[in-house]
Amino acid sequence: MRFATYTKTAVLGFLQVANYRTEVWFQVFAKILVFAGIVLFWSVVGTGNTGQTYYQLIAYFLVANGARELIDALYGKFGSTIIDDIKDGKISSYLLQPTHTVIFMYFKHFGTRGVTIVFSILYIIVGIVLAPPTSLVAGLLFLVVVGSGAIICFSQSTIVGCGAFWMTEAKGIKNVVNHISKVFSGAMIPLTFFPIAYQTSVMLSPFASYAYLPATLMQTKTVDSFVFLQVGVSIGWAVILLFLSRLVWRKGVKRYEAIGI
Repeated sequence: MRFATYTKTAVLGFLQVANYRTEVWFQVFAKILVFAGIVLFWSVVGTGNTGQTYYQLIAYFLVANGARELIDALYGKFGSTIIDDIKDGKISSYLLQPTHTVIFMYFKHFGTRGVTIVFSILYIIVGIVLAPPTSLVAGLLFLVVVGSGAIICFSQSTIVGCGAFWMTEAKGIKNVVNHISKVFSGAMIPLTFFPIAYQTSVMLSPFASYAYLPATLMQTKTVDSFVFLQVGVSIGWAVILLFLSRLVWRKGVKRYEAIGI
């Protein structure tokens, strides 16, 4: 099946969402309000605890939240999409199509995220303007980490979504994973605020690739061995979780007993 099939599916998803203009504007207002709340909170807390200037701190949260939203790690909605399609029996028709089912579902979901993607890119651009990166290597590594983070998020959502093959309330598991991701991604609280004894393990977790690592790379002045270690671990997590997601999906499909399969 040609790749154009997936892109057309994404465009169709975007057009469907664009028809609901009130909902689109509500999303815009909600994103501005949430980010304003984060900025206000850290303005009150102050920059003394972070070792950053005010603009660097704001830039950190702009890039961190922009990267997290860009790869769909904020709510992990793709996981919810998989759960709903399994429970409603929609994947019965998807499995009969000459397409890769998970990729087809992802592009369909991707198209509905048009507004979110535009805002996430704007967040990142404004963050870069406020605190321009000083290392070309770090900038290139930022792109690598955003890519690996997207794969990690895709794999996580697929694995969690496949829980619907075995249980009726898979969204409960999805919500737990989502809350853990929010805490350990560094999008709301920089991981440097964690106790020193736990900082390294948290920074090397897959969730750090969602926000903390991309945002930190854009403000890194010197790319040392630990930075390369973090990037390497991020790529490693992407490979491992992608393999696991394919394995879980195949086992789930075998268990699936919807009418027409």
